[in-house]
Amino acid sequence: MNKLEMSLELALRKESTQRLLQELYDDKDWDGLLAAAEILNAAWHQQSTISKWLAKEAADNLAESYEANRKRG
Repeated sequence: MNKLEMSLELALRKESTQRLLQELYDDKDWDGLLAAAEILNAAWHQQSTISKWLAKEAADNLAESYEANRKRG
């Protein structure tokens, strides 16, 4: 099984986003903070949908492969 770890690119993006959010908060830019939160919320839900879809696809492919091998065997 592959290790689950954050890539360097994603770690840098995470840090950049965290700094942006902190700057918006420190500047009391509530409209900017709300806009960022809305974008992050949409991105999180999109990513969750993609992850669930990928897991279902993988499970379906494994089931198809199992059935094909069982019929041959």
